[in-house]
Amino acid sequence: MKRYFKIFISLLLVFAMLIALIVPTCAEGATTDLSIFVASDIHYRPQSSLPPIAEVNNLTGETLYSHANTKSMLTYESDGIIDEFLARFEASPAKYLLIPGDLSEDGFWDEHIGIAEKLREFKERTGKKIFIIPGNHDVRTSDSQDRLNLSDFLDIYADIGFDDALEKHEESASYTADLDENYRLIAIDACIYREDGSRISPGLLKWIEKQVLAASQDGKMLIGMVHHSVLEHFGIENIGGNLLCLENYKELATQFADWGIKYFFTGHEHANDISAAVSEKGNKIYDIETGSLITYPNAYREVSFSDMAVKIETKYIDKINTGLLPDGYTGEQLELLENDFPTYSYEYFKAGIKSYAYEIPELTEKLARKFKIENGTAMYNALADAMDMISTALNLPLYDNEGTPEVDSIEEIAQKQGIKIDKSDYKNILDVAATIYAAHYAGDEHLEYNSPEVRILGCGLNAVLLYTSLNIPITIANSLFASIGLPTMGFSIIDNINTTEREPYIKSAVKIVMKEMIEPLSDGIINDISVPGDLNESLEPYGSSHSLEGQTIAISDFKYFLNIILKILTAILKSTANLFFY
Repeated sequence: MKRYFKIFISLLLVFAMLIALIVPTCAEGATTDLSIFVASDIHYRPQSSLPPIAEVNNLTGETLYSHANTKSMLTYESDGIIDEFLARFEASPAKYLLIPGDLSEDGFWDEHIGIAEKLREFKERTGKKIFIIPGNHDVRTSDSQDRLNLSDFLDIYADIGFDDALEKHEESASYTADLDENYRLIAIDACIYREDGSRISPGLLKWIEKQVLAASQDGKMLIGMVHHSVLEHFGIENIGGNLLCLENYKELATQFADWGIKYFFTGHEHANDISAAVSEKGNKIYDIETGSLITYPNAYREVSFSDMAVKIETKYIDKINTGLLPDGYTGEQLELLENDFPTYSYEYFKAGIKSYAYEIPELTEKLARKFKIENGTAMYNALADAMDMISTALNLPLYDNEGTPEVDSIEEIAQKQGIKIDKSDYKNILDVAATIYAAHYAGDEHLEYNSPEVRILGCGLNAVLLYTSLNIPITIANSLFASIGLPTMGFSIIDNINTTEREPYIKSAVKIVMKEMIEPLSDGIINDISVPGDLNESLEPYGSSHSLEGQTIAISDFKYFLNIILKILTAILKSTANLFFY
């Protein structure tokens, strides 16, 4: 009897141990996380539409990166980047991929057909789902047979996201789709077709509200996706109006937060950033912006939603299959691409920023339209001269290494204005700007106000503005200054007044430009303006509210005025450092 009792007790203990192991496993299976990938701003161009790489020379004197474009997008390398990304998505447990816009570079048929074929083949082969939304580059115009309109876009991508739609908005490409039993995607198309701006019409807003109610009734938590920013991601971003943020983004962010759409995935600005805001009712909203997949640092997101946290991981494409590249690369280029793709991408990015100086003269026509200057007039010609002068100045060496008597460096231009440029290893101003901007694109950026890069960039830009303003007709300078809200006092100064007499006025005006525009813009780019961090974060899940330690984006009146006070205090601290002005 005792023997059987011992056997029974032993079996009972073994059974209890098995139960202890099995129950947690079952519990985990019952609360499976939602895992998604996010990649944005693919800007695809098929190789067949690109000129031979050996014939492209966008940057004088450059060998490795002569094909760099002003957007720093790795267009020629994009097939290798996209295929590497899709391979990683395929190998992951994630079932869903979100692409918040700009699938094409310029809305041409061959661009959309090319990327759609890639995504469709992947979807059919793997069974994983892809959800997209158009960006401002996707439906550019229907005036050309080579470019498509909205109905064409919906036809091309009919079986990529839209075939899983629960509800569709009739006047845009907006739709909803279930991701699993707990979460529902609301993809919002806020683009103004044939323009670069964004707007959520009253009709679309009503449709969104309807989907919010439907999700609530169905017990679903909504995850948002839209191309343009829902919240600001850098200082004075709102100066771009609806070109960068959603039009009336503060009101919309407040509405979305109070409706319970806590998380939005966005793109558009090609930078990695996460911004947070709190409505007056205490509801939070997060805008998770993902950089361009084909632009340094070639980042994408892996995100998991659970009842414990929303975990965001930022990953990077660090290698590509060079067999997918077009012909024409040099041996040196191929060696770097194969052995150190991150360095290749970083240096390409900086080369693209430097090449932008050559494009500045082309802005003359746009500025003339803005200032209502008629082409062919003396004023127009003076403006063209000013743009040429800025372009030339930005291409000048930063330091006078030749020892020539001519004023042929930024350092010498600055010296004539009483401005000292700190010594460094940088070659020109755009080299400095590219280093700073690369950090902004990467995310979690933080440069001290008195860092060499910030000092050199501020003083260098100040010198360039002074040099240009002192060498163009005063009427042009006045028009430019007036357009950004300078007081009109002194605007009657005539063109033939000599340089000595007008110099104090120009210097004062340039100081205001630096203080009111360039300094705040630089401040927002060199420092992350909002909690949480930008790259790898564990955030609060739906249904919970954790305290946020640090500055958030102002969408309520109280927060707005608090930010003004903080900016005033910051300005006082910065002025004591005397960074931008002599």
